[in-house]
Amino acid sequence: MTKLMKEQLVEVNKVTNVVITLLITIGAFVVPTFLVKIIPLGKYQQIIVGSVVNMSLILTALYTKGTIKTIAIATLPSISTILGGLLFGGMTLYSKTMIPAIWIGNFALILFYKLLYVNKKWKYPFCASIAIMAKVAIIYSGFMIMVNAMPVPDMVKQTLNVSMGLTQLITATTGSVLAYLIVVSTRLKQKEN
Repeated sequence: MTKLMKEQLVEVNKVTNVVITLLITIGAFVVPTFLVKIIPLGKYQQIIVGSVVNMSLILTALYTKGTIKTIAIATLPSISTILGGLLFGGMTLYSKTMIPAIWIGNFALILFYKLLYVNKKWKYPFCASIAIMAKVAIIYSGFMIMVNAMPVPDMVKQTLNVSMGLTQLITATTGSVLAYLIVVSTRLKQKEN
């Protein structure tokens, strides 16, 4: 797995790698904590933030290398969300219980993109479908374990059921499309040079 984590879609110099990592970190950490405090996103907050975060996770798979960096970026969004305490409001206590499943789901998303798209060179839509389904299945399974292992109020259960299922599917898909647009624009710029 260490060898797999050293691969990236496009080889870049160290300075470019630092810039890319910084931009991805901003998407994965700063957006969930600070952007939502500056720009009120209303009922679409989780969709917008989740899409940016998923795009950042996918770009991690495609444009960075290193196991420690990958694990760090996979964990940043949930840490940021909990620190911000905004996305789930009063449900933050229950969403904290979901952190291990979210971390594993995020890492699975990155890992499948890196394995199938970067390493095996499979078609992007096929890789995206597998990675998204793996992430959603892991996170939703974590939710199901949580609601069966501890008492969860019905309203919280209903909200998290959507947040950890359908919303994860929507944001991972949207993030995948956004990441693909960056891949396409990167390739177009390479052809121009």
